[in-house]
Amino acid sequence: MSEKKKILIDLFCGAGGLSLGFELANFRIRLAIELEENYYRAYKRNHSETLSLNEDITLLNCEEISEKYLKNKEIDGIIGGPPCIGFSTVGNRRPDDPRNMLIFYFIQWVKYFKPKFFVMENVPGILSMGKGKVVEKVVNLYKEIGYNCKMEILLAADYGVPQLRQRIFFIGTQGKSVYSLKIQKTNKNNIVMKSDLGKNALPSYLTVQDALSDILKIKPLTKQRVENSTIIYNGPPLTQYQEYLRENSNELYDHFAPNHSEIVERRISLIDQGMNHSSLPKEFQLKGGYPNIYGRLHLKYPADTITGNCGCVSAPGRFIHPTQNRAISIREAARLQSFPDRYKFCGTMREKYKQVGNAVPPLMAYVVAKSIKNIL
Repeated sequence: MSEKKKILIDLFCGAGGLSLGFELANFRIRLAIELEENYYRAYKRNHSETLSLNEDITLLNCEEISEKYLKNKEIDGIIGGPPCIGFSTVGNRRPDDPRNMLIFYFIQWVKYFKPKFFVMENVPGILSMGKGKVVEKVVNLYKEIGYNCKMEILLAADYGVPQLRQRIFFIGTQGKSVYSLKIQKTNKNNIVMKSDLGKNALPSYLTVQDALSDILKIKPLTKQRVENSTIIYNGPPLTQYQEYLRENSNELYDHFAPNHSEIVERRISLIDQGMNHSSLPKEFQLKGGYPNIYGRLHLKYPADTITGNCGCVSAPGRFIHPTQNRAISIREAARLQSFPDRYKFCGTMREKYKQVGNAVPPLMAYVVAKSIKNIL
């Protein structure tokens, strides 16, 4: 007999990275809710079997939602990533930022539906908010509604994603089973860890080359005249990761990148792999701003964190293509986030970059989902 799929709700679902990871682990997303229209459109496009709502969660009534859309059925889990702009280490981290309070709406949904488990994702900046008081408050609020909550700090590269992205996961259950939760690493950093011998050996971190080598020489489209414009692959997949990315896909969607001015292209051309703005000759350096702008990806290492601004070479981070003199394309960013090539995004180029950069990497979510399955 096939396993009965556990039914989930995804709140603040974004473009669907968290949902995709749980679906890969054989969970079923029954309802997904997202306020931003193009995120919602992207979610709906890629998760056509899920009932998705383009609504403001702060205005919804749980009882009405349950009766109207869920027919009062039991919910096994609630997952989601309440917007965390206020917690980001890049932004202005005001404790009174109303966006920070969306976490507490998430908790209210858990309180009403009483799922067997919840997974709430956030950025590492939450750890230092209010000198640690925000995390303490979140854990205590869950305790008050009958949930034991465990916080996990996870690095995407440890779980098969070619990216050094760190994220916080609050995971809770009604019983004490959450304390036995173990999220097993699937990859290791060869630079830091000594090689294990025999059956305990883990493969190395995936690199930018593992993610992009099969499309490395393909020039992207620069004008998005038609949302569905595609480019044909120019060769077979070269790594196991690329075989995963290209499953059920015959061409590249969203391989768009911005045009650059002559001076920006010249500046980019002077930056070697793994280097950034600080390595430029003085006459090409910008005055002021972040020191870690104009970062170029290195083929032999994982990417740095892919952010919502990953289409902008002058944003803090490492978003320049490893061999071409341009920003990475939407599709290249999606690959570094572990989205398969069949996954499509919606809206303008800028909106698509944000959908990719703000998502939970699906393969990271998949490992979390499998670990939860083991304790249920």
